[in-house]
Amino acid sequence: MGKKQSDNTIHKYTFCCLLALLAHLTLKAQQSTVNWLQRDFCQTGLKGMAPSRGISFERSIIPEYHLASDSPEDEIGDASSDVEHQSVLKAKLRAPLWNSDGFKAVIGFKYQKEEIKFDDPEELEYSLYKNINNLNMKVMGTDLIMLKPFRGNKYVVVRGAINYSGAFKKLSETNSNFLNWSVSALFGIRKNENTEMGFGVNYSNSLNVKSVYPVMLYNHNFNEKWGIEALLPKRAALRYNFNAKSLAVLVSELDGSRYYIPDVELSANRVEDLRMEVSELKFGLSYQRQIFSILWMSVDAGYRKNIGFDFNRYFSGSNRDTIVKSQIPGGMYGGITLFLTPPPKKN
Repeated sequence: MGKKQSDNTIHKYTFCCLLALLAHLTLKAQQSTVNWLQRDFCQTGLKGMAPSRGISFERSIIPEYHLASDSPEDEIGDASSDVEHQSVLKAKLRAPLWNSDGFKAVIGFKYQKEEIKFDDPEELEYSLYKNINNLNMKVMGTDLIMLKPFRGNKYVVVRGAINYSGAFKKLSETNSNFLNWSVSALFGIRKNENTEMGFGVNYSNSLNVKSVYPVMLYNHNFNEKWGIEALLPKRAALRYNFNAKSLAVLVSELDGSRYYIPDVELSANRVEDLRMEVSELKFGLSYQRQIFSILWMSVDAGYRKNIGFDFNRYFSGSNRDTIVKSQIPGGMYGGITLFLTPPPKKN
């Protein structure tokens, strides 16, 4: 293979390597190091990991459930109603900005839309339910991922993200209240061809809620078929590779969304800006299979356990000034994702 052809192949493939350290992103296998100007740089990811997702479209639906809400304020009161379904649509794109063996950078864009539809909207009496029924809650944003590999078996990954999140119709109508951003850094060590680990920290300012927490990465292959992929505290997975074109993943994942919803009518004489926060723990099975060439499909199903479904006062000295607290019973979920992935490296 000529040098030019080899470089072009590496350029296609390094796009995958940057995504290994994100929550729901992985990469294809390569050797433990690459040689550049007679220096060895660490290579991230393990053999057998799921293909990275350059372009993806995901549709997921939570079927009918009973929503019960209560408020500490008598003016707002309590209520309950049946939700016909809750749907989420996600689209993501990732592309390389800089691609050399000694430094890599990838930019990403995402769009998300979430809707809640009640069974009998014309029969709703609770003001909050009327406001959120069929309301388009969206997330639009971008992120930048930078990977700096060092000699031997160490590397550093830094990620910054900025998003607009809430009930806005057009991006031009938004303001700083819809803004949230985060930055994270991780120091990784590739111990051998079957084990890598990393430690880092994440800081975010999400719709007036500030948080900081540690992050731990652990990937390990037991053999050619079985492996573990974990980015704690968000995700842990047990992987089984049927062959090079299909795999199954048993996943435990912490998921959630936060939206800014302005001018919510809570009662006849009460209108406020709210922050809607939804969080849940998912236990599921993901089956991923190559359809042809670079096109893959993922079918996901499992059980979700609700952690919180709250409406908080946005402009408050407290990050947890809850006006309405809701309860959702656990239940099943399902989804389908189509995604394009860079082709595997040819030897």
